[in-house]
Amino acid sequence: MTLILRWSHLLLVAAAALGSAAAAHAQEPSPDLPAAATPVALPAAATPAEDEFAYLNMTGAGRVTAARNSTFAVDPNGGRSTDGSQISSRLSLLGDFDTGHHLGNWGIQAGVGVDALSGTFLGTPAIDGDYLPGSRFDAVLLTQAWAGLSLRDLGTLRVGLMTSHWGLGLLANDGNHALDSRRDDWFVLPTTGDRIARAQLVLQPFGRGHSAARGLFLALSVDDVIEDATANRAAGDNAIQEVAALRWHFAKERWAGVNFVHRDQTYHDANGPFLKVNVVDAAFDMDYRKADNGLRVQGEAAVILGTTNLAPTPEHTQHDVRQAAAVLKARYDVAGRRPVRFELDGGWFSGDDNLADGALTGFKANPNFQQGILLFPQVLGWQSGRALITASNPGVTGYPSADLDRLATNGQVTSAITVFPKVGWKFFHHGDRSVEIYGGALLAWSPTPPIDAFSTQVVGGGAPRNYLGKAPNGSLLGTEFDAGLVLTRAPQDWPVALALRLECAVLVPGGVLAGMEGDSPIVGERLTFAILPLASKEHK
Repeated sequence: MTLILRWSHLLLVAAAALGSAAAAHAQEPSPDLPAAATPVALPAAATPAEDEFAYLNMTGAGRVTAARNSTFAVDPNGGRSTDGSQISSRLSLLGDFDTGHHLGNWGIQAGVGVDALSGTFLGTPAIDGDYLPGSRFDAVLLTQAWAGLSLRDLGTLRVGLMTSHWGLGLLANDGNHALDSRRDDWFVLPTTGDRIARAQLVLQPFGRGHSAARGLFLALSVDDVIEDATANRAAGDNAIQEVAALRWHFAKERWAGVNFVHRDQTYHDANGPFLKVNVVDAAFDMDYRKADNGLRVQGEAAVILGTTNLAPTPEHTQHDVRQAAAVLKARYDVAGRRPVRFELDGGWFSGDDNLADGALTGFKANPNFQQGILLFPQVLGWQSGRALITASNPGVTGYPSADLDRLATNGQVTSAITVFPKVGWKFFHHGDRSVEIYGGALLAWSPTPPIDAFSTQVVGGGAPRNYLGKAPNGSLLGTEFDAGLVLTRAPQDWPVALALRLECAVLVPGGVLAGMEGDSPIVGERLTFAILPLASKEHK
């Protein structure tokens, strides 16, 4: 009932505003919480050429991935990750409709999307745990079903099921960046992203002028979260959020903006644990490339503040939420007969080495914001996923048994400082065929190391212990060496491109992961065959 009232209020405001202002294509973000809340996301600016004609566009993309990692220790009791190959897949179908200029200054838009066969269907984990890597498979997920009404150069009202993305995807991430042939991110394998039932009003206050402010966009929305990194309606979570996003396009390829989100969430039922947070997320994208040559710099920083009664202790029935993160990505392309590309990624993600001090400070990035192949998605994903099993041990004293399902990282980047230099060389490019090799080294430190609840309380007596029950030795999480090779074919008369990608990684665990010496190094590889739409639209 509350959601209906909020939506109806927004619709009344939107209807009045459309009579005098607003129009553009904007898409906001969604929240990600327990250890990271989410923001909102604005859309890329629409250009007159995009609105000129009516269109009905249907696109599809898909992949099949075979992966294998060497086995390693995952808990203090001798448990080990599953040895063997995993085969996963994802098929995405998207449809867009726009009347263009056929209705004069007014326009009608609609979108529908489905993900099918999404997840691991062969080689699922052989041991119990929470959010273990490769443990999920969804036959069908509806990702989009929305309709919109726009007044050209002034505003757009959209209502329905949408995906959410903002900036680099640090908090709000639609998971679609690896399903577009024009996006060639390395060492990234995203899954279905954030899904939200949303009523959204996007305004372009100065859209009919010719000043520099013409590229200014404002988006307001009320969201009911279907599923993201923090909430899952199917599991009984109820998350409502109000969002506002401001984005200024200095040029079509260059923008800066900020999102604000207020999120009110309950778990399991209306009287269950709650989470109330405010999120401020600023991002920018400065792309100076021309003809595949030049510099692009992107960044995003987020702060999450609020309260929650998740995992209460006798001393603290509620906790303050204080989390922050900042990431930067620089890319330089050298065009030519054999193009070369240089990249440098860096990030800081706050951690939490005390689960009973009345403050939750461990930031968790969105699972689709990925750095590396092994360290965060596999090693810490496996070890934190087993924390539910070890923390459920009746020998735990002074630590609540409630809300233990919030311990797993689900492969998210958390509690770390990362530096990830990469370089790639397209040494063969002839006609519609190309071959590129690329590689990099992920260096990760954790001044506030991730800790295991059971081992810290029972073994360490409150002093930090890692997921193997060992005291961290130093601040180095690990050093991961990644390499890849991709073969691509994209004939001009085909609606899709074909890509065959082989990626390999070697991880040398650091002192934070003490106890893994016998498993060092950890080796992994994955082979992906992908079909990517050439005509798909990129939503930034």
